[in-house]
Order: sequence, then C-alpha cells, then structure tokens
Amino acid sequence: MGLLNKILKPSQEDKKELNPKMNLPQSSDSAVATATATEKKKSAAKVKKAPKPVATSSRKEPKVIAPNAYKLIKQPLISEKSTDLALLNKYVFVVPINANKTEVAKVIKSIYGVKPIKMNMVRRKGKNVRHGRIKGKKQDFKKVIVTLAKEDKIEVYEGV
Repeated sequence: MGLLNKILKPSQEDKKELNPKMNLPQSSDSAVATATATEKKKSAAKVKKAPKPVATSSRKEPKVIAPNAYKLIKQPLISEKSTDLALLNKYVFVVPINANKTEVAKVIKSIYGVKPIKMNMVRRKGKNVRHGRIKGKKQDFKKVIVTLAKEDKIEVYEGV
C-alpha cells in the first residue's frame, strides 16, 4: 500500500511546492508563467478554423422537416436487394400500413431535400412464427420503393 499511497496521494512537500490557485511551482518566475498562460489562451482564441463549405446541388432544396416525418418513415430497409436497387437510384423504406404515396413523397422531400420521381408501394404480410408450442405472427408492414432523378442521391448507409 505504500507504493499506491505515493502515487495517489501527493506528499506534504509536493503540496507546499504547488501554488493552490494556479498549480504552478512557487518561484520568482510565477509572473512569467502566468503571462505565458494568458498568451496561449489568446493565441488559441485567434486561431479558429473556418467552417467547411457544404456541397449542395442546385436541385436540392432546404430541409424543413415535417413534424410527423419520422413517424411516417420508420426506417430504411437494408437488404441485398435494396442495396442493388440503390445503384439504380431506388431507395427502399418501411412505412406504416396506412401511409400513402403523396404523404411519403412530402416526407422524403422534407427529410432528404430531394423530390421523388416515382414511388411503388408493396404491402407485406407478417410471417407465422413458433416459439416451442406457442404460435404467433410477425407484424404486417408496407415498404415503399422511391425512385430519384439521376443527379439526386440519399445517404442511407451513413450510420450503418
């Protein structure tokens, strides 16, 4: 325990040497040390990085997200087929069963800032499942396939 006490708790001599306000050694050079500390703060304040310019295309519109936008688009559907469709500028999203094409088009425009050209909706029935002798059913869902113009693009895989 003696070794740990030396590491964790400074000795009485170390406490006397340090100035409690600045944590600097007491000496005649304390004025010089405080002056260098203030110079470092000033130089750090002067050096500010300029914000990086955001690349925007002329077709993208400013984002004004609708209040229920994330309730309407539950999640992007990421599968092998949907990644192949992304190469053709078609993106797949899971939406509620009662959603329609016009609502989804408005939400896509508000969230991602791009206007869909075409939208296809597919309603999927949930699969029957069993856990031992207990039978159940997965939830029904609707997916929407959104086609965009050649110039437009959605970053679906950013957080994946």
